[in-house]
Amino acid sequence: MQTPPTLGKSKTSLPVLGAGLATTALALLGVWAANQASDDFNIMGWYGYYVIPAGALLVGLVAGSGYGVASWLTGVRISRNLLLAVLFLQIAAYFVAQYIEFRHLMATYGGGNVGFFEYFDATTQSFAFKSRDGSPGDTMGGWGYVFRLLEIAGFAFGGIIAPLILRAKPYCENCQIYMRTRNLGLLPAGIKPQKIKKKDAEGQARFQQEHEAAWEQGMAELEELRRAGTEGKTSRFNEILEAHQFEQKEIGKLTTRIAVSLSSCPSCHTGQLNAAQLSGQGDKIAREDLGASEVNPGLAREIRK
Repeated sequence: MQTPPTLGKSKTSLPVLGAGLATTALALLGVWAANQASDDFNIMGWYGYYVIPAGALLVGLVAGSGYGVASWLTGVRISRNLLLAVLFLQIAAYFVAQYIEFRHLMATYGGGNVGFFEYFDATTQSFAFKSRDGSPGDTMGGWGYVFRLLEIAGFAFGGIIAPLILRAKPYCENCQIYMRTRNLGLLPAGIKPQKIKKKDAEGQARFQQEHEAAWEQGMAELEELRRAGTEGKTSRFNEILEAHQFEQKEIGKLTTRIAVSLSSCPSCHTGQLNAAQLSGQGDKIAREDLGASEVNPGLAREIRK
């Protein structure tokens, strides 16, 4: 069995912050360039149903992509403090961009004694949606601050989407690297859906009984798979999965099934078996986490081949 390396000093988050600031600058530069190219285009002003800051979310997502990419490549984990730092930097970047735009306008057109806060207040209160015929609508006055806050919130939240996704990824503390996840398939844990009349109490009871029995059998098989994984019994582990290899499509149609995946470190092969209960079909599939269990490094290495 390969011995995991000793836990070392935590990696610095500076490369992640630097990459995120770079993509943030590029995203905001792109917004500014697009606004300069057309008086009728403002992506940050795109709203869905008048309240969803879709444009700000999109720009924020692009801006924050650098944090996620750098975290994945360097193996720097998105900690709570790092996530808060990203959120703060996104908000700060928004105001820096506003100030740079203010200075550009003052240098181009002049503004006398107009200060940044006066400019910010004036532009906020002049928020207006276009009418259906394309003509400018009425300015919102003080209500413009509501949409300004929505814009800031959309940009900030968009920036932490990638870090949030990575924060939920399995991570090897020993090697300080994100684990790679491989879907292993579905285990049957339900029965074929049936249309039973509500008045048919006997049929409903029989259906429920069969469903519960299938669920118990599926959970028993999952426990056996977990045990084989923990004990490093690769042949038994593969045997359980291969028993359902050619019926995955049919299992997917059952009332309930168990999705299993393997997350393992590409360096020391420390791993975990993940399981989730799936129910429903199509766009109405419900997913419930069933937890994770430790997997023997030797088995994880064999499975990844």
